Amino acid sequence: MTSLGFTRLATVCLAACGTAALAAEAPGLTVRDGRLYREGKPYRAIGVNYCDLFQELIANPDEQRTLQGLRFLGQQQIPFVRFWACGFWPSDWDLYFSDKAEWFRRLDRVVKTAEEAGVGLIPSLFWRTETYPDLVDEFNQEWANPQSQTQAFLRTYVREVVTRYKDAKAIWGWEFANELNLSCDLPNGMNFLGQQIPNLKVDVAKDERHLMTYRSAGAAWKAFATEVRLYDPYRFVTTGNSMPRESGWHNASEKGWKQDSSAQAFEVFGWMSPAPTDVASVHFYPEIGTEPVFGDVKGIAPVLALLKDCAARLGQPLFVGEFAAAADDKKGTLTMEQFRQQQTAILEALLAARVDLAAYWVFDYSKDRKGPGLVRTDNEYAWVITQIAEYNRKIQAQPAAGKP
Repeated sequence: MTSLGFTRLATVCLAACGTAALAAEAPGLTVRDGRLYREGKPYRAIGVNYCDLFQELIANPDEQRTLQGLRFLGQQQIPFVRFWACGFWPSDWDLYFSDKAEWFRRLDRVVKTAEEAGVGLIPSLFWRTETYPDLVDEFNQEWANPQSQTQAFLRTYVREVVTRYKDAKAIWGWEFANELNLSCDLPNGMNFLGQQIPNLKVDVAKDERHLMTYRSAGAAWKAFATEVRLYDPYRFVTTGNSMPRESGWHNASEKGWKQDSSAQAFEVFGWMSPAPTDVASVHFYPEIGTEPVFGDVKGIAPVLALLKDCAARLGQPLFVGEFAAAADDKKGTLTMEQFRQQQTAILEALLAARVDLAAYWVFDYSKDRKGPGLVRTDNEYAWVITQIAEYNRKIQAQPAAGKP
């Protein structure tokens, strides 16, 4: 039997038997009966987004800032980080195409440092999905085509990354991309096309074949998860999606902006979490003075509880891959007290809803972000790291629940 055959057999065996023994031996975080498990025990945790952790090394092989930040997070008992294990812009992939060994040598440094620091990694392999059709001179809708160069690149990079790190203790799970659902079936989608940034090698024509739909996105999510499962039958696989748009169902079904009902919102939630992905993903940014909405439900705690319930109905854990207090644009910048109140309310709601995983946005991001909530090791928001560590201790102290 080929090695690929053994991998397929292992996948079937894990799904069929689902024993505690297999779960105890599985690396990273695995899904069983709608729950996340680590080292054989149900697991929940709150981490942070360290999105440019690898990006800094793409630009500069001698960069130490993000690796030092990773060590700091380990010292502060932050259990995991979510980051993009890829280039953001097409130009960021130049190193990969010119010197693949060097590309992976730099990614090796991230994985090795995480293992030494005791910090788990959730790598997102295709963060900005527009980048990949651009790299191979195709349209965004080719994400849905198994014969496309876009999907061929997906298969190649997944194979290279997953086979290289499938035995690394630091890798906790695999994520496809960032918030692809927010680009799907937009009635005004043509307004966002036509972007050209020559120095970044961005050239997205104003062509309707670049418009993303839930059909094409769903094909991409499934293709990613299927490819990961060829090489890693254990760790969870997620999409990286944000909250469903308030009009997501009507966007797709009627090309309109009417607010979805709870039933319609749940239907969209299902579109966003197709098998063989096995962890539902949302991002959560409640604005000060504005109640978050999911279908007919409003409020931080009620919406998070409903999202957790929706994931459970699909038999999946819930990953709030990004969360933070957000300012209403009309109200301006948050005061520190407003931010602290909102941040605490979100953490309390995550705790009450028993959300499986959540990651704060954002830690030590050097690009494009200077506003409220950017946490560095020594700035005025450094207390957020201490607070997250405190809530992880609260999670560990919670009594075991009878159901996911």
